[in-house]
Amino acid sequence: MKEKRIGCGAALLWILFIITLTIRLIAGSGSLMAAEMGKSAPPERTGLPAGEYAGVCGMTASFLTDGQASFQYMYTDGAGQEILCFQPHEAAHMEDVRGLIRLDAWVCAISGALALLLTAAGLFRQGPREGFLRGVLIGLRIFAAAAGVLLVWALADFDGFFVTFHRVAFRNEGWILDPRTDLLIRLMPERFFIALGIRGAAFALAGPVALEVLARFGLHMLKKRDLP
Repeated sequence: MKEKRIGCGAALLWILFIITLTIRLIAGSGSLMAAEMGKSAPPERTGLPAGEYAGVCGMTASFLTDGQASFQYMYTDGAGQEILCFQPHEAAHMEDVRGLIRLDAWVCAISGALALLLTAAGLFRQGPREGFLRGVLIGLRIFAAAAGVLLVWALADFDGFFVTFHRVAFRNEGWILDPRTDLLIRLMPERFFIALGIRGAAFALAGPVALEVLARFGLHMLKKRDLP
């Protein structure tokens, strides 16, 4: 039973590491943001010239990953006027978002380190490795069940899912923006987050699939070794 618990814990920690790593990579990719923003929030809806999307997304990615101190973007319009894109309350919300990304980075580092320790303990300590590998499969089933519940919720009521996430993630209501006055919400509507979420999920799900394959391959090899 101890080996199974170690395997289960290792699997869940590896999944947490992969998910948080995916979030960190997406937050730091201005090119990915720009590609999805162009599809989800075309210039005729946002009022921002198409040529400025890459600059805004590059600034956003740099800010979220601590490469830039403040959240603001300025460009020059056709009349030669300098335009500041974001209002103070929009910048304040993005400061909150950066706090989440910083937390994500810490969780990523800690979960990765603990996953390595548990994996080493399960594979190299004295004891049956079969129990560890079966524990990994149990951890994967627990993740699949939890992910399935969240997926059904998101498909059935995405607005409720989206709002609940924001209420849990943020201690204030700075995330409630007005598309009539706030460029940030026009640039990042729900469709933008859905598109990034699908991309991120596709990348992150490769981790559990790899764990499943490796665990089953390990069990197969152990069984083969024990055959007379």
